[in-house]
Amino acid sequence: MGEGEGMETQVSENKDYEKRVSGERRHFEGLANFSALPEIVNWWSSKYLAPRIQELLGYSGGYTFYLNPILAAAENNKRVTVASIGSGDGEVENALAKLLHERNIRNVKIVGFELSNELVSKAKNKASSLGVSKIVSFKSVDVNKSFASSKFDLIIANQVLHHIINLEQLLDSCHASLKDDGLLMTRDMIGKNGHQCWPEAKTVVDKIWSEMPERYKLNCRNGENSAEFPNIDFSKWGFEGTRSQDILPLINERFGYSHFYAFGGIVERFINRAYGPNYSSKVEEDTHFVDGIQKINDELIDNKKITPTQMVAYFSKRKLRGQVWLDRTPESCVRLTDD
Repeated sequence: MGEGEGMETQVSENKDYEKRVSGERRHFEGLANFSALPEIVNWWSSKYLAPRIQELLGYSGGYTFYLNPILAAAENNKRVTVASIGSGDGEVENALAKLLHERNIRNVKIVGFELSNELVSKAKNKASSLGVSKIVSFKSVDVNKSFASSKFDLIIANQVLHHIINLEQLLDSCHASLKDDGLLMTRDMIGKNGHQCWPEAKTVVDKIWSEMPERYKLNCRNGENSAEFPNIDFSKWGFEGTRSQDILPLINERFGYSHFYAFGGIVERFINRAYGPNYSSKVEEDTHFVDGIQKINDELIDNKKITPTQMVAYFSKRKLRGQVWLDRTPESCVRLTDD
């Protein structure tokens, strides 16, 4: 390759990166509430996700998942510093700051790092309106390229790792930035890139899709009826799931864990934002159908037929081997990517 050709390739890659950055900003800045989920997801989460997290951690998920380790650290340290990467509009960080403020805890400082200047501005304004600006602050940073070099007691990665291209650099930065007894606290996607189905899972999803009632096949986002399961690669337009399949193996190389729970692979294909509104927790046929899919999903994971697509975990800087739900260890939940 000549020098000029190499420069052209780099320019092309830079243009592609900037295009995806623009797509990512448009997506999140244009959403009034990108956390909103269908009602059936809340029902499913209350029945299956929350009890399992409760069993594993001794408390349920939600903000408590991030708050409790912060509270524990605050009891044992004069000053606790928390980083939150990909903090978006600051919903989680401001909620945590408010809870800390209500408990009169003043020795915690949370710093949110976010790509979008617009979302950083929204987060700062919200913090100001809540009166928690002394507890939480926000900075405009592209964590795909860089991350703070300060030492943190805890790092929050809330549904952000699946948006990161340079995972190796970010995870190395997280490891270096954590204190020796620190935790990387994360809830994220760990399935195939672009949130696609792995072949073995798609075979099962296709079979269910072909046999389920037509009313469940309505795509509530575009109003079209999906005769076949749409196995879409969402990473084509931005950073959505861009390297999700690499997240867990790269974390396993660098971190231990104190608590780990993995799930999904089948059920989310049916109750996501596009198709979830077709179901109601008040309709027995709907809940019975979701129960059946969840049962299939669990059996496939536990029999090692498929690997999970989502995780809830505390990863430790030290190479600990902590608690898991059933025998779903971080190592067993990695899917080999040859096909």
